[in-house]
Amino acid sequence: MLTDLGICTRVVFVSNIDTWPFFVNMPIMSDSKIEILEAAMRVFTRFGLKKTTMKDIAEEAGVARQTVYNAFSSKDVLLCDLIRHAGVQIEEQTRAQWADTPALADKLDIFFEIALVQPFRIMTASPEVETLEESLSAAGHRAMSEVDAIKEALLLDLFADQSAALARHDLTVEQMAEWVRVTCVGYKSQAKSEAQLRQLLSVVRHMVGLVCAP
Repeated sequence: MLTDLGICTRVVFVSNIDTWPFFVNMPIMSDSKIEILEAAMRVFTRFGLKKTTMKDIAEEAGVARQTVYNAFSSKDVLLCDLIRHAGVQIEEQTRAQWADTPALADKLDIFFEIALVQPFRIMTASPEVETLEESLSAAGHRAMSEVDAIKEALLLDLFADQSAALARHDLTVEQMAEWVRVTCVGYKSQAKSEAQLRQLLSVVRHMVGLVCAP
């Protein structure tokens, strides 16, 4: 359970699927912590994970190094919270834009842009893009898994009212959500450029449109 990891301050859940009791705990952070995380993101992008120090982050945030250590006990803890914070932003921004977007295809485009294209753009700007996953600790990989869970929850909500269309192809909402997530993760890791990623995602969009056609 995620609660065993000591992460139990915010709950993201799927509201539209009664048969999928899904939740993931995400941290609620103070404005000062968020400012440090945003500074860390800028420095990580500039220097890479390995070369960045807590002193670099403190200087970028305009605070004392001890202030950074008071908020995050180590660079690894800071990185894990940065990953989780990114997950919270993905969930909040996606749902906010979905609220005014009724069409499935348009909602899928919003998900692609916020959950995949924007993170891809940030990652490819890093000098360590080729070895980024190798640089993560076990805790970092767990944090990434929590963000993947948020993306899956979003997709489950996206396809919640498509069960009848999916059933015609012997598919369930859960299967469709998992297929889209896994396929997109693969495309994101293999794409050589943002243009190529967008092209690959357009294929997923087309396939979803075919399967979910009325």
